[in-house]
Amino acid sequence: MLDVCLLGTGGMMPLPGRWLTSLLTRFNGSSLLIDCGEGTQIAIKEQGYTFKAIDTLRR
Repeated sequence: MLDVCLLGTGGMMPLPGRWLTSLLTRFNGSSLLIDCGEGTQIAIKEQGYTFKAIDTLRR
C-alpha cells in the first residue's frame, strides 16, 4: 500500500500550523521525502513519523 502524507503546503514563509512544501511517501517499507522545506522536521514529528525511517531525500 502506498502512503502519501502532505507535511506542508504553505507558501514563501512558514506559519504556525502551515509549513513550507514537503511530501512524505512510504511504500513497501521504504520512505521518500520530497521537497523538504523549512518546518518539515516539526510536521514529521506532529504526524508521528521519524527521520530514522527515511531512506531517500529529493529536492
